[in-house]
Amino acid sequence: MASPSPNQKSTFTLTASSPLDGHCTIVDGASLFEASPRSIVSVSPFTGNEAEFNTAIDKLFNSGYPSSTNAFEQTGKNACVLLPSSHGQWLLCFDGNVPDPVATARNLLGRMTSNLVAMTDQSDAWVILALTGPLIYTTLERICPIDCGLPAMPIGTTARTIIEHLGIIILRRPDDNGSPCFWLMSARSSAASFLHVITASPPFTPR
Repeated sequence: MASPSPNQKSTFTLTASSPLDGHCTIVDGASLFEASPRSIVSVSPFTGNEAEFNTAIDKLFNSGYPSSTNAFEQTGKNACVLLPSSHGQWLLCFDGNVPDPVATARNLLGRMTSNLVAMTDQSDAWVILALTGPLIYTTLERICPIDCGLPAMPIGTTARTIIEHLGIIILRRPDDNGSPCFWLMSARSSAASFLHVITASPPFTPR
């Protein structure tokens, strides 16, 4: 086989892969499906620049300043969700993959924030599972130590907690055809264990 010419350039294309191969499980009263991969950017204002960051978030989502317990959502052309990930840090989750997540985040927040906000691409670091259906509280009561009922966790509320030994972020999403819906986010490195914990719980696995 002929060797490539010294002047010949090789090109490689990277393709995003799903942490759980697009998992989807549907049983009577509940469904669990993978909502990743999608582009995710970690955003955090540098010390002293919180006011500018807050103004940018208020302008983007028209929902006030970012909160440590609530997510903001924008639909339409620039569909995305902003949710808290730790103290002074948020995750900007896009609705699908975008070519350059950090550049897209800068454009959404405004160029004025380019030197005021730390941004890192976290797209490959997370797995997101969407849990929906009228019986999902049976699942959450077994695996999650916090109260996920509507009075305690209305739509848009987020929390950091654990599922067994795995750290997660849980987000109460808008209802799906009248049924409650949650995003459960965890580290991609433990995606298989994360999935097993949920599918081994009712109603996915009978008592």
